[in-house]
Amino acid sequence: MREIVLRDADRDGETMKALVVRYDRDRSRLELAVPNTTVVFALSGDGGERFTGTLGGRTFYWDAPRGEVRQKTSVSPKGGAA
Repeated sequence: MREIVLRDADRDGETMKALVVRYDRDRSRLELAVPNTTVVFALSGDGGERFTGTLGGRTFYWDAPRGEVRQKTSVSPKGGAA
């Protein structure tokens, strides 16, 4: 599992590490686990690079690197240009 660092939306400078359990690109959703606990929670994407979610009354976010977000691509018809 990959570890990412979440930022607290209301407490500047506070972070929390989480492990990515599952990434659902179609629903822009990350399922995360808090290391050394049984806590699992989800962050939802906004269609861009930011994922947000709440845990214990606190709001966390993670900004995905541009290369990790699903890019929209256009496909030209077979045998010709779009």
